[in-house]
Amino acid sequence: MKKAHNFSAPCTSEPVELCRLALVALPYGEGPQKVMPLGLQNISAYVRKNSEHTTCKIFDYSDLYTSDIDELADLINWAPHFIGISIYSSHVQAAITWGKTIKNALPGTFIFCGGPHISLAAEDFLRASNRTFELAIRGEGEHSTAKLIDVFNNTHTQFPRKTKSKKHIYKNHFNRIPNAVWLTTSGKLKESYIEKIQLPTADWENPLLEYSSERLQKLYFTDRKDSKQRKAIALTSSRGCPLACSFCAIVAADKEGPKWRAIEATTLVSWIAEAYTHYSFEHIYMMDANFFVRKDRVLEFSEKLYNLFNGRVTWSSSSTVGYLLKLQSELPKLVSQGLRLVEMGIESGSQSQLDYMNKRVTVQNNIDAVRALQNNKIDVGLDFIMFYHDQQKREIIENLVFLVKSGLTEHESLDHYFNIMMLYPGTPVRKNLERKTGTKLDLTQLPNSREFIENHEVYNIYTAYIDNFAIPLLNQLEQAIESNIEKIGTHTSLTETAYHSLLNIHLKHMPFKVLWWLCHNTDKTTEINREPFFINYVATINKAIADDKPVNAPKLKILETPTTGSGGRRGELIGRSL
Repeated sequence: MKKAHNFSAPCTSEPVELCRLALVALPYGEGPQKVMPLGLQNISAYVRKNSEHTTCKIFDYSDLYTSDIDELADLINWAPHFIGISIYSSHVQAAITWGKTIKNALPGTFIFCGGPHISLAAEDFLRASNRTFELAIRGEGEHSTAKLIDVFNNTHTQFPRKTKSKKHIYKNHFNRIPNAVWLTTSGKLKESYIEKIQLPTADWENPLLEYSSERLQKLYFTDRKDSKQRKAIALTSSRGCPLACSFCAIVAADKEGPKWRAIEATTLVSWIAEAYTHYSFEHIYMMDANFFVRKDRVLEFSEKLYNLFNGRVTWSSSSTVGYLLKLQSELPKLVSQGLRLVEMGIESGSQSQLDYMNKRVTVQNNIDAVRALQNNKIDVGLDFIMFYHDQQKREIIENLVFLVKSGLTEHESLDHYFNIMMLYPGTPVRKNLERKTGTKLDLTQLPNSREFIENHEVYNIYTAYIDNFAIPLLNQLEQAIESNIEKIGTHTSLTETAYHSLLNIHLKHMPFKVLWWLCHNTDKTTEINREPFFINYVATINKAIADDKPVNAPKLKILETPTTGSGGRRGELIGRSL
């Protein structure tokens, strides 16, 4: 693909004004999440390399609530010429709200958008935002953003600084920006030409050098094997996924060209080596949707990383079950070379549910994959969808049985008990639902999956579980567990340590016990809070946090990357903490 042309300013006595580009990651609309703006880092790195006279900064607000608009002061004070905002289907309304706030504060700034949701629903978003966003870019945004900046640089050198209608000048050149979509003043949709929506790997730049940008969150990894907390960095080394899970937003948004492509292991390690000359870190989060796709690449990366740092830098990654099992015999070597955590796309413990999701694995495959990680003392980041709208009660029970068989009933996070399948635009499950109901779902917000649960028993179970247990009690339950962990870290008495350790096991089993009871007492789901075991659990929670005092013990908590297919905990339940 032909790279973006670099426009040079003519020789004048007037100094060249740098184009200021702000790339913004907004709150996800599902509560604070510690997720790096990986796509924006890729765009920033590409623009720095391919566009002259440009200053680029990343402003990461993803760890905030939608209501935290006052945090925009640093962006507004910088007064950029361009603001590019990445849009996800989960935060369309947040993006519109924040976009309008930015536009009111910076009326002369050009605001454009891209991201997964734009690739699926650019026209609907532009109309819903009421022209807050003047341009939308489909597909991967590096090349198109660089071309947009080049248009600015070129017109800036051709027209006087006091030109009042620069935005009109830019709009006359929108057709020069590949994969661009915009609305005319009459409301007509206009599109430019399509040019390789997927950027070739040879044109990818090192995103790790973008940590010097504004408001990037600090990452840490708690290494249980070495009993230390490690300062971390995060990046993606591949894009897309070779699988076609029916619920996955990545597959839907990345439908053009090859499904999966990646930089070679040598290039990846060279990126990390280059970053190490600028920053101090001891752990690398490989945030790829599916890092384990090529066995030879994984093994080469692990060995070269180990040799480069002599084992001082550890790493974590992601995988689906089939690819993990192909590397099962190599796991001991990978652990010795620094592998510490694998985020596993398990998704279900029910075979019929796995088939519905087009996972192409068996329940036994899932058990074997989890056990392989556990046997090698590799932490498991669990992606799991407990509920979905076409579900039968039997499948919920099968999910719970799977958690027992795979040894996950005491997993650190409790999210997997509450996740419900999200209906992302463009996915087969959403299209099937729309055909079945004869309606077109609104593209400006993710639908509440609860409303589409067909089975009466499943609906009652889910409703009772969320409304009578999760929303009123989950915060306190997690607080009690966290309090016990802190007490275990500070007690010198073996008796007290043993007591709080056993108490945590008891508390961690509570979501399982409640859901199991609901599945076997569907005629009494509204009576769960009157059951003796439930009352005893509530009393235990209250007692655990009654004398809770802050302590300085380190919290053994591993950052787990969020699943791309489930919501639930980050959807319905976020309302409990707002």
